[in-house]
Amino acid sequence: MPFLKFLPALFLALLLTPTQPAAGQPTSSEAMAALNKAMAAHSIGDNKTALEAIWVAQQAIWNQAPLGIRNSHFVTEQPENFGSYTPKVGDDYRSHEPLIFYSEPFGFTQKKQADGTYSYSINGAFAIINSKKQTIGGQDNLGPYEMRGYRSFTVENMLVMTIGVQGLQPGSYILRVTLTDNLNPSKTATVDKPFRLVSE
Repeated sequence: MPFLKFLPALFLALLLTPTQPAAGQPTSSEAMAALNKAMAAHSIGDNKTALEAIWVAQQAIWNQAPLGIRNSHFVTEQPENFGSYTPKVGDDYRSHEPLIFYSEPFGFTQKKQADGTYSYSINGAFAIINSKKQTIGGQDNLGPYEMRGYRSFTVENMLVMTIGVQGLQPGSYILRVTLTDNLNPSKTATVDKPFRLVSE
């Protein structure tokens, strides 16, 4: 019988992109051209054109970026929207308090379909590691988390996991979160967040 009780992990709004640009998607050379266009447009006050060019460049760069995780924090409550979170002060938890982990993944594959819409698919996993670097609990193959039919390439993506740690003894631990891009399984990303369980 496992001595850790993990609450279900909750993933919210994971939106993604590809390593190798698919047909019709911007490339590195197009990214540079778009950035130059943005600079030129901005210099004459045409900021709408500048922004549109930046979005083209951003998509091209994102397509070739590795899978990554930014702005990872333990937070005080479930965020409702991208960027709307309150970081937890300190890393101490009591056993009745769940870990609420927030992060903003990037570089996921967004596959463009023939009808002009996008789709993505991703798996997640987490592990709890003790001070002796031993994995003492966790869960693999969370997902797949998928979305289809959206039409705008997006970079505002958030991942939230809520994990119960009832049964852990007081001490220092690490939460290790790993993401895998199902549309390009060679792309994975891992982030470690230390926390400390204290006596009630």
